[in-house]
Amino acid sequence: MKKNNINFNLPKNIKQIGSVDENLKIYMEDFVFSFLQQYSKQSKGDESLAVLIGEFNKIDNNKILFINGAIKGEHCITENGILKLSEKSFEYIEKEIDKYFTGKEIVGWFYSQPGFSDYINDEYINYHKEIFKKPYQVFFLNDPTENFYNFYKYNNNTLQSIKGFIIYYEKNDAMNEYMLANNSSSINIEKEKFKEKDERLMEIKRKNSPKNKGLDEQKKMANVFGSLSAVLFLVCFIMGAGLIQNDDRISELETKLLKLDESYKYVLSQFKDDNVQSVFAEGNSNNSTQMNSETKTSLETLTENTINKNTSEIITENDTENTSKTITTENTSEITTTSKNLKDNYKTYEVKDGDSLEGISKKFYGSRNKINDIMEVNKIDDPNKIYSGMILKLP
Repeated sequence: MKKNNINFNLPKNIKQIGSVDENLKIYMEDFVFSFLQQYSKQSKGDESLAVLIGEFNKIDNNKILFINGAIKGEHCITENGILKLSEKSFEYIEKEIDKYFTGKEIVGWFYSQPGFSDYINDEYINYHKEIFKKPYQVFFLNDPTENFYNFYKYNNNTLQSIKGFIIYYEKNDAMNEYMLANNSSSINIEKEKFKEKDERLMEIKRKNSPKNKGLDEQKKMANVFGSLSAVLFLVCFIMGAGLIQNDDRISELETKLLKLDESYKYVLSQFKDDNVQSVFAEGNSNNSTQMNSETKTSLETLTENTINKNTSEIITENDTENTSKTITTENTSEITTTSKNLKDNYKTYEVKDGDSLEGISKKFYGSRNKINDIMEVNKIDDPNKIYSGMILKLP
């Protein structure tokens, strides 16, 4: 046990699960967490045990437990109706610590009970009190079928729930070597999954950065300009098709086209005006979306009025020209109609202790692919900042 280690640096690349206990902060390395989840799933419905390896520190009077290793509970026995580590189990564990985790100690134990969620047998409370006597040694309970996991500490003759912990990411050669030497055929594949998980977290951070939000606004502006250009091109094409056969009006057409060109330049000048630019100033996502929608509708209306005004000057009572005016109005109306927003309906979910966006996405959609959608709907900038009792909209 280390105390007041002022030279120890806390990890910076972290992900918080639930609400961290200020009396005992638990940091678990990502390889260890994923190894235990995979190990419990391999049990095929049976119980399984493991010990947690790491170190205990006091930094600025804060109690911090680091878990950077785990060893499977080999040679377990059943006694008094519960699964226990035998003497042979502890002999095996001591050899593995000397081989892979030199200088570390047992800081707790892991128990997987498929189908029983957070139920804790009283015999396991007594077992923890008897075997894991140090005050910082914790109990990590897992149910792979319910996707449930939670830490507990012994207090007042019971195992008291710890509401949250921190997963941290760093190079962990010792755990990697242990995994390769123990059932590598099924565990080593997790290494690629860890890499994919890190890449997904980086992608979420990238999409929510202010820089990329600015790029999204620029794309929306480009779409508006594209729509206006398409409308003007369609008007010019229809006008040309209707008037090209009348040689005596070619000169008049040239004059009117010049006016139309001036009107188009006027529309573009409105985009550059400071009042329009301020609409796209940095703000919260709700205001930004509403203002972009209103700006787009206003610009479309402005374009429609300008086009109709100039078209009415060019087109006479000739049947062909009346047809052109009708088509122009219909196309402009269609574009305006498609800009209206549809009202979305959402289901809601109340966040519980131990929840994460990754777990919620998997629970309701069967995969982690909906994390970004959930964040966007609920205006969450950081996927790690959810709390118990929070109401989430589910798209």
